Amino acid sequence: MKRKQIYLSEQLDRKLARLAESKGVSQAEVIREGLEMYMQSFEDKDKVWDELVQKMKNSPFSHLTWSRDDLYKDVSRRATHEK
Repeated sequence: MKRKQIYLSEQLDRKLARLAESKGVSQAEVIREGLEMYMQSFEDKDKVWDELVQKMKNSPFSHLTWSRDDLYKDVSRRATHEK
């Protein structure tokens, strides 16, 4: 294991101490567990995003090409013609 030093606010330090005590583990264990959960949430989001991109690529509409600027120009053009 690698040793790391972190700075905590007084409030967070108190919460950490209470949680570690209530779980019967060290504060370091609570920090490791929390960091694992935090990092896993990013990995999960990346996986979901990658799956969405793949679904979009396989979509029957994948041949359509447009950009946000194209849509804005189209809406602006329509608004001008309606006046």
